[in-house]
Amino acid sequence: MHCSKCGKETEGSGKYCQWCGSEIVVRPPRPLLRHKATVQTERFSGLGRRFVAFIIDLLFILLIDLFIIGVLGLSEGIRMVYQYARHLPMTDRTGQVVNAVIPFQVIVAFFILIIIVPWIYYAYLESSKNQATLGKMALRIAVTDCEGNRVTFSRATLRHFAKILIILTLFIGYIILQFTKCKQALQDMAAATLMFVQE
Repeated sequence: MHCSKCGKETEGSGKYCQWCGSEIVVRPPRPLLRHKATVQTERFSGLGRRFVAFIIDLLFILLIDLFIIGVLGLSEGIRMVYQYARHLPMTDRTGQVVNAVIPFQVIVAFFILIIIVPWIYYAYLESSKNQATLGKMALRIAVTDCEGNRVTFSRATLRHFAKILIILTLFIGYIILQFTKCKQALQDMAAATLMFVQE
């Protein structure tokens, strides 16, 4: 132990410095300064919270799709799908019957509205500084890697398209999160991600 006044090493058992006679004050060790964590690492997001976030995200994606339909003029493909569902002949915007099994307009509309928009929405927002989609932000959920760090766009992309595994397993891959240690669904296991509840 060093004396706080003269700086010399003195006996720790004594009350006064053996060199200068000053009283030795034993200060408690300073606690380490910790930054407030952005996520509670002991709380993982469960099935109910994820489901509500999914519904909110679905509403936002539908709004984005409606905007894109208006901007890019994809209504023709949507109308053809509606005609097919009603067992009506599919016609183009001029009224001509389209005999193709899957018309080009339907392919474009499906690719943009069902593939591109949800992919960009999920991957961009989950890899952003907020680490969450709008639905997850509303429910205070953060997507991280297994070390609690922000995920990259490529990892968020992998996580998004791994949701196909959920469909292939008839949603069992989603339900299993209730029984895994860190509440990981199948897409979380595939992308090595976790979903925390924020403080």
